[in-house]
Amino acid sequence: MHISGLGRIVPFLFPFLILSGCGGIQLKNTNTLSIAPGSIAFGNTTVGQTATSTVALQNRGLAAVELSQLTTGSTAFAAVSNSLPVTIAPGATYNLTVKFSPAAAGATTSQLTLVTNQSGSATAISLSGTGLPAVTALSCNLSSISGSGTAVCTVSLNTPAASGGLIIHLASTESAVTLPSAVTVPANAKSAQFNATVTSVGSAQTATLTASAGASSTTFALQLVPNGSVLTFNSTNINFGATALNSPVTQSLVATCSGTLPVTINAAALSGTGFTIVGAALPITLNPGQSTTLNLQFNPKALGASTGQLSVSSNALATGAVAIGLSGTGVAYEVQLTWNAPPDASSISGYKVYRAMGGSSTYQVLNSSATQQATTYTDTTVQGGTTYDYIVESVDASGKQSSPSNTTTVAVP
Repeated sequence: MHISGLGRIVPFLFPFLILSGCGGIQLKNTNTLSIAPGSIAFGNTTVGQTATSTVALQNRGLAAVELSQLTTGSTAFAAVSNSLPVTIAPGATYNLTVKFSPAAAGATTSQLTLVTNQSGSATAISLSGTGLPAVTALSCNLSSISGSGTAVCTVSLNTPAASGGLIIHLASTESAVTLPSAVTVPANAKSAQFNATVTSVGSAQTATLTASAGASSTTFALQLVPNGSVLTFNSTNINFGATALNSPVTQSLVATCSGTLPVTINAAALSGTGFTIVGAALPITLNPGQSTTLNLQFNPKALGASTGQLSVSSNALATGAVAIGLSGTGVAYEVQLTWNAPPDASSISGYKVYRAMGGSSTYQVLNSSATQQATTYTDTTVQGGTTYDYIVESVDASGKQSSPSNTTTVAVP
């Protein structure tokens, strides 16, 4: 093209796009799955409990992303999802739940691997957490302290402590009880001991001791008793065992003034069938170190187990009213005797049966009349745990008694 003259040449630019073939514009989809967070630190989690976190999987691409596999390298970690595969549409977000459930104390690391349909699809999320033993028990060798003293206490875990040991924090609700601020359970151990030091109190109190580690804690109630009137008993439960009907058995309960001031036992009350107090003269005052005995009796009137309770009231600051459990079982013991009649039995009008305690020579007649002619007798007045000796004498019409028979010894269970 020829241009003449002095004018300026003004270019005209026309944008153009040349397409070849039958297809349109093709846009390439790249890895577009956004994962947040890229790592999870669960921190301290009590053994036996579960910590939970959420990972957001956002599809920022133009095509759907298919999540086909989730794996963790440790059984302490788990990924919770719907049935795989899971399809995440463009622009959508899928929330994946990840859990940490430590089975032992100590630090644990692993990774969560996600497999999708994108190229180079395996993606790893770092996981970490520390298992912390749970404090499961706190006990002391004394449940109460009169005046001042020291109790040895033990704190226990549900699993051994990790390599660095575990610090257990200690506290008391009462200032009269002094505890260390903390005690360390050694590595690979499940318990540790510490001392609880008690100073004298002016009135009865209950100190609650607490041991805690992380989110777990446990308590123990320690009774604080003024150094004054204290009443103690040699037993809190009396079992009379198997006892024959109408055959009373007696057991003793010893009460002792174990404080520094006198104690007055005001009254004793019984409940339950067949239980009685024998020869108690109340009220009675005991000086420090002095004891008295309460005799309790069980005389069952019916077969079967019986239970009751002895309630002892006193002015002791430490104990006040005390309940003693009572139990026993009524049983029917009897001894059945048989013997042979003598050859001249036609002249015999009856027999007399005699009984003595085992080893004794003093016999008592059991049947008041010798009119019975049967050669049998049943003794229903025997007691359990006792041995008896029996003899029989025949009586003729004139009242004359024969010589004693041989001795038969019977041990009642």
